[in-house]
Amino acid sequence: MSKKILSVGFEIPGGGGEYVPYKSDRSLLDADIIIFQPDISHFFTAESYQGLRSFSEDTSFQMRRAADHWQSELLAALKEGKTIVVFLSQFEKFFLDSGQRTYSGTGRNQKVTRLVNESNNYKFLPLPLGDIVPARGEVIKKVGDLGFLAPYWSEFAGDSHYELYFNGKVTRPLSTAGPSDRVVGALVRMKNVVGNLVLLPYLDTDRDEFSRYDEKHKSSLWTKEARELGKRLVSAIIGVASQLRKELAATPGPEWAAASDYKLSTEEVELEEIARCDAQIRALQTQRNEAVTRLENERSFRALLYETGKPLEDAIRDSLDFLGFKAEPYKDGASEFDVIFSSAEGRLLGEAEGKDNKAINVDKFSQLERNLHEDFARESISEMAKGVLFGNAFRLLPLQERQECFTLKCISAAQRIGAALVRTPDLFAVVQSLKRKWDDSYAEEWRRAILTTRGGVVIFPMMKAPSSPLVEVQPEPKIA
Repeated sequence: MSKKILSVGFEIPGGGGEYVPYKSDRSLLDADIIIFQPDISHFFTAESYQGLRSFSEDTSFQMRRAADHWQSELLAALKEGKTIVVFLSQFEKFFLDSGQRTYSGTGRNQKVTRLVNESNNYKFLPLPLGDIVPARGEVIKKVGDLGFLAPYWSEFAGDSHYELYFNGKVTRPLSTAGPSDRVVGALVRMKNVVGNLVLLPYLDTDRDEFSRYDEKHKSSLWTKEARELGKRLVSAIIGVASQLRKELAATPGPEWAAASDYKLSTEEVELEEIARCDAQIRALQTQRNEAVTRLENERSFRALLYETGKPLEDAIRDSLDFLGFKAEPYKDGASEFDVIFSSAEGRLLGEAEGKDNKAINVDKFSQLERNLHEDFARESISEMAKGVLFGNAFRLLPLQERQECFTLKCISAAQRIGAALVRTPDLFAVVQSLKRKWDDSYAEEWRRAILTTRGGVVIFPMMKAPSSPLVEVQPEPKIA
């Protein structure tokens, strides 16, 4: 039988469950399981007062109404035996308009003072958490045998971090901030209430790889990775609720029954097996984290296809390093260059430019010329570097829909000083080839192509790879 999940203020990746915004008057009694995240930052706009957000009279009314609604609904759901999972997002204090005013002076000199009351986003919960301390950290220690939460934590510990810790009374602490006793996750069962309130560290689902922008529909869509994570999360939350129901159905073991006299000889064997599995899980999690880091490093080369600014500059330097150049940015008190790169064949200075919907124009080339002269003026430099302009024109369009990368004036300027023009999607194709199969001779040939091209677009000799086509290199435009 499927479980109905209502998720307030937390969007399950892939769209699992029914998403409920804060301003909704939705009843939670329709749900079997409720996910709640007290993050209001995206839902209410405010000004600033004494370093905190301060809401207008109208928005303050909406805020109080929403807080009263969700307190009431969450408490009613607990009384009906529902399981509520709360992701403990960042603790935020703010000011609400009290509706009261004070007046001083008369006539044109009369001054009206708005009176405000301090509040916070955890007023939405049906019970206080005691003193809440805002503190972000990555190291989370589980408290004893997690029982009902063990499968969830095994799956999502690596995606979790804490945004706060608290000292309120709980039924069972589940996790603490590192080796301390500061609670960051807990199970709470209220008196005369049969439902379960599960407080969990913040789950990081706001990642770039979880969404993509659909140009046709002008909206963001979930990626395959997001949908897969969402399915696993829904399954894990349902498992938490199911295990809690089983715990409630069983008679809690009395303390005297846990004495050594009543232990079975096989218990130690199973405890050792659990410890062994935990060690394997930690090792695998470390391996997974390392693999994720490597994957992100590999994906960073795609910035050559669509980025601008610093991300494009970083990807260019990484690509040049991969080709066998020594590439690094340069900055001193007087000068700043995107990249200086060199190999046994020569020394070059490059500037990078990305354009959303137009070609790279001569303005950027003028900057390249200035940088070449500034570089040559340095005492340690005895020979002027070769200039290279890296361009990513029409960067938001698919490659096959892009027009010429450089304007005719830009090409004319390159011919005047013998500079090379490099289309960054072509550079990506080179990296893609070498990643598929490294070949020293090709790397050297492609370095030489940049070094020897003077006054035009670099044409890289492409390596044949029938298993996967490369980005097609367009012919150099001609000047009329």
